[in-house]
Amino acid sequence: MTPRLVRTEMEVPGTPEQVWEAIATGPGIACWFVPAEVDGRVGGEIVTHHGPYGDSRGVVTAWEPPRRFAYEEREWADGAPPWATEIVVEARSGGTCLVRLVSGLFSGGEDWGDEIDSSDAGWALGMENLQRYLTHFAGLRCSHALAVGVGGEGAWPGFAAALGVGGAAEGERVDGPLVSGVVERVLGEMVLLRDDHGIVEVYAHPGDGVTHLVVRAYRYGDAGKAVAAREEPALRAWMDEHVAAAAQA
Repeated sequence: MTPRLVRTEMEVPGTPEQVWEAIATGPGIACWFVPAEVDGRVGGEIVTHHGPYGDSRGVVTAWEPPRRFAYEEREWADGAPPWATEIVVEARSGGTCLVRLVSGLFSGGEDWGDEIDSSDAGWALGMENLQRYLTHFAGLRCSHALAVGVGGEGAWPGFAAALGVGGAAEGERVDGPLVSGVVERVLGEMVLLRDDHGIVEVYAHPGDGVTHLVVRAYRYGDAGKAVAAREEPALRAWMDEHVAAAAQA
């Protein structure tokens, strides 16, 4: 039975206890991935919330604070083997930790290559977001603003241009109609910005003849909660108005 796994690692600031809070609790996971709840014990449930794409449920298989956290998602697709994720925290000198993540199918992976391939960049970006969170916003709770639209093939250039991030370069500051900040990462059809309130991802995810267009903002602290509450309806209204035009561009 063939394994298909994603492996990534990232050095992040913080003690093992601080990093554990970020990678193994619901409020912590929300700060760099998606909103989540974790029942912190072996056999407990982990639930991650993916907006219009629904929820994913798993079972905690390892709970060794502050070092090792693992879980399995056993019903992520019809007929699929369990999807296992393990995160290990290793203390380093100088007040940092190395976070190692392995995620995927430990057996039966030969029929699920596309799913593994699509998760590779997602986990790598997630680890980068974890580093940004622990560097700039550590200890703050996160509120999300999320807007998703579906366009046709080739929707990204028009969508990115309409938001003001088309052609953006890392290190550049952009000021679009709804998103602004310093560009910290450009990876294919994805632009990540950071501003005073947190992190904003703008990206496209193509598949099956359509393109999913996404804006997700991570907003930290009490001020960020108010910002997210204000941003989300504005982002969704903008998406409803512009996504068709972007899809035709």
